[in-house]
Amino acid sequence: MLRDIINRIVKGTKKVVTLPTMRTSSGEFLLRKTDFGLVRVEYEVVRRIAERAVSQLDGIQDVAVVVEKSASTIAPLKIRLTLTLAEGHSAPVASRDANKAINDALNDTLQQNFYAPIDVKVKQIAPPAEQKRRRVR
Repeated sequence: MLRDIINRIVKGTKKVVTLPTMRTSSGEFLLRKTDFGLVRVEYEVVRRIAERAVSQLDGIQDVAVVVEKSASTIAPLKIRLTLTLAEGHSAPVASRDANKAINDALNDTLQQNFYAPIDVKVKQIAPPAEQKRRRVR
């Protein structure tokens, strides 16, 4: 039915080119205005950037990242981290380091002054992961 209506409207034209619809897997995205136009960044991409930034920190063995929409116009999203902290590491220091690492990574990726509030929850404190020993033959 919709195609019939479109065909009646554009009947005089020889060729109709339809543009593909832009869809995101999660439906949620961050919209950033730049000098070159609008840039859409999916929340899934923000989550992956945050995971990568936190995985490189010392003392954090496991991390789960959730990116949520925020009601604030200043910070359009917020990030929740659930960490497994290695024994002997400080939770406040790990939280501070995670906050800095994530926001620095987002600033590097988006090339703008960007800040996302980060909520850190320490789920577990685990013994430090042992390095696997290699056998020399």
